[in-house]
Amino acid sequence: MILKIDDIGMAILGAGLLVGYAVYKHSRSASGPASKGDLVGAIGAGTAVVTALFLLFGGGGSQSAAPEPRPGGRALTVDSAIAPANHGPASGTAKIPFGPAGTTTAL
Repeated sequence: MILKIDDIGMAILGAGLLVGYAVYKHSRSASGPASKGDLVGAIGAGTAVVTALFLLFGGGGSQSAAPEPRPGGRALTVDSAIAPANHGPASGTAKIPFGPAGTTTAL
């Protein structure tokens, strides 16, 4: 399975990894008796950077803002066995409002 990541998404991920690594290295070199690196702080900083950049740049999504085209209409048929007894003519055809205002389509 191949996962394709846009260029801006790759840059955002790279920036988050670099910030996380820098925070980890900085906390590791801090003075103190038991400074082994703050892994949780590094993950939190990297996640914060990725989230902020994703919200700022939109994550590189390629969705269009144009509305989807409406599908073309088809004629609807009403079977006389399915139609209710008190609705429509006895021949099994019905007129359904369709199209511009005031016009009907016979089925």
